[in-house]
Amino acid sequence: MSAANLYGLFERDRDDAENMTAGVALHDLAIYPQSCQQPDLSHYPPQSVLECSDHWSLTRGAGMHAWRGIAVQVVRRNPRAVLVYLAVGRSDHGGFYKAMGFVDAGAPVEYPYLEGPDEGRLWVQPMLLEGDALAKLTSNVHRLKIETRDNYQTIRFDNSDRLRPAANRYPLRVSEMPAASVSL
Repeated sequence: MSAANLYGLFERDRDDAENMTAGVALHDLAIYPQSCQQPDLSHYPPQSVLECSDHWSLTRGAGMHAWRGIAVQVVRRNPRAVLVYLAVGRSDHGGFYKAMGFVDAGAPVEYPYLEGPDEGRLWVQPMLLEGDALAKLTSNVHRLKIETRDNYQTIRFDNSDRLRPAANRYPLRVSEMPAASVSL
């Protein structure tokens, strides 16, 4: 845990950790090596690759809000690539990541840190965000209306802001929701 930044989504700024609705861990490959040996990212300096891991959500839609906060943290660190490993066959979150510009980075690999029901093996699909897709995410994050405190430990979003994967923005009707906060 000391090698990663842990982020959580809370409805209110001062909520305790027990009230977290979603979260994720984020680290660069200089601080802690990537979770799986694949894909080979040795062509990048280790400090320029971020791995997002241990994504979780307790309520429907909370993961999307958490990802918006993580995107702000990713862009602040100015990486050259972002790596995620998505569970294979358990649920399909790949569509969201593909819409954000992530691409499959090779075949599924065995995840070494968890045991699954398939004789103890859990398979994950490595996905990578880099190049033009990362530049597009960066541009979209810079358009978000955010308020930050404590050196980005707390991020408050405007209710109407959404992180859009596509460069073309179409007007959408957004239902009223309480502003979300992402805290370290």
